[in-house]
Amino acid sequence: MDKEIKILIGMCLNHKESYTSEELSSFLKLKFKEGVYPYLNKLLEKRFIEKEERGVYKLNNSNQKISDIKFIVNIFKEDSEILFTIHTKRILEKFSSKPVLKTNELPYHNLVIVKDIAKKTRIIYSMHEGNINYYFIRTWEEPTRRLLDFFDIKIKFDEDEFKNKVVKSFSAFTKRQKELNDSDKAEKEKENLNYYLEGKDFILNKLQETDFPVLNALNILTENKKKEFTNPFEITKRIIEWKMKYIYNTDKIEGNALSMEEVRSILSLGAETVQKEKKEILETVNSRTALDNIFDTSNVLNIDFIKKLHLATQIGIDDNAGNFKIDEVVVTDHNYELLDRTTPVKFTAERMQILIDWYNQNKNKLHPLVLASIFHNQFVYIHPFHDGNGRVARLLFNFILIKHGFFPIIFYNDDKNRYYNHIRTAKNGDVKQFVYYCLELYREQLEVF
Repeated sequence: MDKEIKILIGMCLNHKESYTSEELSSFLKLKFKEGVYPYLNKLLEKRFIEKEERGVYKLNNSNQKISDIKFIVNIFKEDSEILFTIHTKRILEKFSSKPVLKTNELPYHNLVIVKDIAKKTRIIYSMHEGNINYYFIRTWEEPTRRLLDFFDIKIKFDEDEFKNKVVKSFSAFTKRQKELNDSDKAEKEKENLNYYLEGKDFILNKLQETDFPVLNALNILTENKKKEFTNPFEITKRIIEWKMKYIYNTDKIEGNALSMEEVRSILSLGAETVQKEKKEILETVNSRTALDNIFDTSNVLNIDFIKKLHLATQIGIDDNAGNFKIDEVVVTDHNYELLDRTTPVKFTAERMQILIDWYNQNKNKLHPLVLASIFHNQFVYIHPFHDGNGRVARLLFNFILIKHGFFPIIFYNDDKNRYYNHIRTAKNGDVKQFVYYCLELYREQLEVF
């Protein structure tokens, strides 16, 4: 079915309602369009596509297997093609009985394909212990489950037992590689992996309501507000004042002890005007640099931009500024009581790329306030950096608003408990309360901007 899959993947990637036979033949790079009809007939027989009129076809979105293909293609793009072959089906059947396999337990002729799947999609994941390579299937991930469903493959092992085995294996391998002797670090690693295996760090596949008609009123309010700024000097003055309030609050939420007057003095007159700890002064100066970046709408929301924002906020503070975390991190309160776990180091880059892909797929579909809210929450659940995640999350929230023509908002330190509570309530995919909270802030702050 390789040719048919190429056609379906092409249709999914192009996101059009319907396709002519000429367009579909181009996915196979056929010289003559007539050559595509045998493959289209097979797809029609399987009810993967429907014929709209002579020479015009569309995906049959009521077909569950098409739903599975679309989900997988949205994540892996062109690399999805490797997943829908007969060879991959046989490999998955082998893993469905025994989820962890050594290299020598896999047929030699399938090993290249297994490595390719692991490299391009990580539906199968590789681990190393000494000279031995292991591969295991990530059945807890939605793309893997969708692929198994597509091939009608049933899991024949105890998944809970398998997850426990993965946790033990990962902890054992990582401790050897990093020479971790600190039991606390090892425990964090184990807890984060359990959290990840249970999907608690991921909400993009749990999202409930994403359409909020009430937000349409914001479009009108925003356009009316823009009309007030006919004087460029006035808007500049207001943005400068807004930035000072934003920096004070975003740093205060993270524990910075500077007063509003001290922040104003540092930003207006220079750091030497305030006698405080160097770290607190540096946080303020760094926040201004980072904030300037989100007002430049020529920037593109991608991994490099996110790392650039982190570097700006943490330079001189964090030795790993501008890079994803290299040690396991958990979220604690000011008394160091555990509040939440985060995505394991090994899966952070992957989670972040999926988040970026999700943004690109939805940036023209969802209201900017909903888009920003979901992005912000998924970002903090992943917690990609060692420190500075909250600051970067709020910057990204506002970058999305500005990029889409809306005004930025401030999350106030005085209201941080409500802010944190709304973040936590969204962990099951219900972002409604967080969206309404942000709507309230937007409307209140728009009046006085």
